Amino acid sequence: MPQLQFHGIDSQAVQRCSRQLVDDLCQAMDTTPDNFLLEVMHSTQILSGEVVTPFPFVDVRWFERGQTVRDRSAAVIAQHLNAQGYNPVEIIFTALEANAYYENASHFGD
Repeated sequence: MPQLQFHGIDSQAVQRCSRQLVDDLCQAMDTTPDNFLLEVMHSTQILSGEVVTPFPFVDVRWFERGQTVRDRSAAVIAQHLNAQGYNPVEIIFTALEANAYYENASHFGD
């Protein structure tokens, strides 16, 4: 945890920046690299009946860490994807509840 799902972003672009992206996010989020999952979602975006160039966005699923950490993390993600030619890029944070997240039938809640 956290899980980053990349939409409208080429998998090779994610691969190129993945190591430094995760290293920088570790600092921003105060966690370790083994906690991250990067996933490139392949989809087709349609507007007015036409297939269009997908709009780049990242869905970050995580346990809430507060506005300051969210702002730092968004800046890190945007910086790395902008460097890969994706500008603008939207970043969405989805907060997960620890008692609704399970590993081997044990939840992460209190």
